[in-house]
Amino acid sequence: MKKILSVFTAFLILLSLSGCEGIPKRYSKSWFDVFDTAAEFTAYCRSEEEFDCLCDVAHSELKRLHEIFDIYNEYGFFNARSLNLQKSGDCPPELCEVINLGIEWHKLSGGQLNIALGSVLELWHDCREAGVLPDGEELTKRSQHCDISKIEINGSAVTLADPEMSLDYGALAKGWAVEKTAEALCEAGAESFMLSVGGNVVARGEKPSGEWTVGVESPDGGILTSFNVKDGAVVTSGDYQRCYEVDGVVYHHIIDPKTLWPAGLWRSVTVADKSSAEADALSTTLFCLSYEDGKALLEKTGAEALWVSKDGEITRSEGFPDEN
Repeated sequence: MKKILSVFTAFLILLSLSGCEGIPKRYSKSWFDVFDTAAEFTAYCRSEEEFDCLCDVAHSELKRLHEIFDIYNEYGFFNARSLNLQKSGDCPPELCEVINLGIEWHKLSGGQLNIALGSVLELWHDCREAGVLPDGEELTKRSQHCDISKIEINGSAVTLADPEMSLDYGALAKGWAVEKTAEALCEAGAESFMLSVGGNVVARGEKPSGEWTVGVESPDGGILTSFNVKDGAVVTSGDYQRCYEVDGVVYHHIIDPKTLWPAGLWRSVTVADKSSAEADALSTTLFCLSYEDGKALLEKTGAEALWVSKDGEITRSEGFPDEN
């Protein structure tokens, strides 16, 4: 009888241990070598080995897409940098898709989002690195080479018909890449995770305790607000990101295509949407538009937005998620 009881007890212990191993636990990892920003991946997995496998999927996909859309470096294949230098070539399908998406958003935004603004943005980038302001005449000169209709696409072959033109995917590529990486993670079996890449956040599934919570950073530091997200994306564009100071004035990186200077209407704009790519495009575009024009554009999509004005006033679209 004692032998039967001891065997039964051992069985219960093994069953208990097995059950514990099957309970999802929270794991997290960060990278700093993709899209020139900090990336963080958090997931609930049943083992560290499972999480490590998902990390490999996330990092390798982000790294691959980073190299495709990098406009500053080449990697032994035809990428975004190659196109800007050579003005013509056979592009990877991912690059073609984002270029086509940029053309669509140029139409949808009334020209406010323009991936052909590369020559202007390159000047601003160089001046930011040097800590000086760009010359106004040079900005105007470069703006003459930003006609998006000069992009010619024939299958995977892309040509920039204006030899002075260059493309910049800053308003689209990161959000698009985060979306594609989330899809790859789901295909790999991930059920509950959050991926954040420089202000582009995607959440899938739920935590054991419920939906994921996303915090919106205040332009002045700290958390402005937070809300729950399930199977959605949140992207913020702000004047406190990638900025520099000249003669006591701070200049940020979001350039208004109409003025060729940093947009000055808002401190930040946050977009909540199902699509990270769309949220990325919208947050950048809305940052350069008045509230009325931004609201009109927003109504053409299924997204919601939160604006922070120069004096700190917060305005939410009607369906923006309630504060957690």
